[in-house]
Amino acid sequence: MARKKLENMTTDERIEHYQKQREAARMERQTKLDHLSQEQRDSAKNLFKVLDDVLETAMYPDMGGGIKAVSAYELQELYDLTYTFSTQFNLRD
Repeated sequence: MARKKLENMTTDERIEHYQKQREAARMERQTKLDHLSQEQRDSAKNLFKVLDDVLETAMYPDMGGGIKAVSAYELQELYDLTYTFSTQFNLRD
């Protein structure tokens, strides 16, 4: 059966098509993650979590945050995690 062109698909077919594309991309990313060591995965997850928390505080002043609400402790924690991350991925000379 020949593949339908996107413009000839029904809405439901397009939804299914894009769901399959997203799932294939997710599986490809997971395969790449599976090749990392546990230390590298932990380093990336920890860095992302703290960075996300700090950015959320800094970027949303209307929710009681703002850049002035970012603590020195959070910045030190972020710095430490970036050091660990850069070491795990050979980003430092």
